Amino acid sequence: TNLDAFDLVGFDARHLPGNGALVSAVEMASGRTAINVGKPSSTLSELIMDVYGLKAEETLMVGDRLDTDITFGNDSGMKSALVLTGCATSSDIASVMKDDESSQMIPSVIFPHVGYMFDDAAGDN
Repeated sequence: TNLDAFDLVGFDARHLPGNGALVSAVEMASGRTAINVGKPSSTLSELIMDVYGLKAEETLMVGDRLDTDITFGNDSGMKSALVLTGCATSSDIASVMKDDESSQMIPSVIFPHVGYMFDDAAGDN
């Protein structure tokens, strides 16, 4: 799974506990430390590249979270695209751009929504 702290749910984008909250609870109850194989784990990226025969430098990771999706793409050698229809906001991007230690969370490109990735949605036709 992943260690996401929260997810945004509903039309009002309520913050609800993500998988990270469940992982922490299981760690506390079991007295053991979980091994994260979800984003941004290199274990996951290596598996995806191997199973699907992909080359990282020719792959685009698209996601809505800076700490998992974008970091996953960047750490794995992919280009990364952030869509602003999920968890990350323009304020989050501004914060990351100011922090030298957060360089792995800077996306290669930013889209207001995933439709902008296609010519028709961008108004090119």
